[in-house]
Amino acid sequence: MFRRIWLSSAAATIAAAMVLSAASYACAQDTYRMRVQTAIPSGAMSFEMLERFADRVGTMSGDRLNIRILAAGAIVPSQEILESVDSGVIEAGFAWPQFWAGKNSATALFSNTPVWPRAGLDQLTHLAWMYEGGGAELYEELLQEVIGVNVVSFFVTPSGWQPLGWFKGPLEGIEQFRSIKYRSPPGIAGQIFQEAGVTAVFMPGSEILPAAERGVIDAAEWINPVEDLPFGFHQVFDHYYLASMHQFVDVGEIVINGDFWNNLPEDLQEVVRVAARATIIDTYVADIARNAAAIETLRTEHGVTVAPTPPDIHNALMEAGGAVLEKGSAENAFFKKVVEHQEAFAEKIRPSWGEVLKIYGDLEAE
Repeated sequence: MFRRIWLSSAAATIAAAMVLSAASYACAQDTYRMRVQTAIPSGAMSFEMLERFADRVGTMSGDRLNIRILAAGAIVPSQEILESVDSGVIEAGFAWPQFWAGKNSATALFSNTPVWPRAGLDQLTHLAWMYEGGGAELYEELLQEVIGVNVVSFFVTPSGWQPLGWFKGPLEGIEQFRSIKYRSPPGIAGQIFQEAGVTAVFMPGSEILPAAERGVIDAAEWINPVEDLPFGFHQVFDHYYLASMHQFVDVGEIVINGDFWNNLPEDLQEVVRVAARATIIDTYVADIARNAAAIETLRTEHGVTVAPTPPDIHNALMEAGGAVLEKGSAENAFFKKVVEHQEAFAEKIRPSWGEVLKIYGDLEAE
């Protein structure tokens, strides 16, 4: 009798375990779909990197998390991405933190802060601050507590230095620069040009070429050689000036609706984290290699004169960047908090990484 009872009990236990196992398996096999509305056209290199991110997530998750990358304007206008993700109209969006500067000017510091060129540091330093120096936690505080949006952020596309850009003739120096109309990015970068006395005009990338043809602008900055080349700016401009102090670092981000994120199983959340980190290195190395190739194409196939930005422009923009930081800090307490946080990190790592960059610069000068 005891044997029958034991067998009956064991059978019940096995059955219960099978039910729980089946339920766990079913849960593990739940699938999720996430649309990422971007602020870029489908032909941009950043778009390609986002598609790699989506493919990587699909592969690592066994297709349990399906991500669809959408070009600018597919569902909502680019300037409404953050609000649309916050409200759940779309599950996720891609742009740059400076796109949210209207919510709080401090957002731009997480993408293209003037602190790094002033401190003699670079794009890798910025990423080190984000992931090892507390920058990511500070940005989470800004988004969720200060601005009050229900999103989580993952940085994915660091594009590094930005050229001064396209000109119709040779650029001799800062005084000449101040005498022309120049398409500039909005946000901190635009404020730096204005502070330096440059007549900065803001417009989307799609409007640059027609505006230049009509004489509305005399010069323009967009992104970098590999992103600029498909726009055909060389059809109007024949001089291209390289690395500038106005936007020494630049990092795009994916923002995901907080409720959608919290509903994902922990393993899928980790897949997203890992895929985002992998996309950072994908973008960084591709930028270096492809920008070099694009510069060669501009020179040899399109006859563009490619040259370094005149040093006195660097000096003027550096000084202007400091003034913009001071003004922003006086007007916005969180802006000041971020600037001081970045400066403290720069001070800590300058004796090591800053010395590496200095040596490289000295070798170039020789």
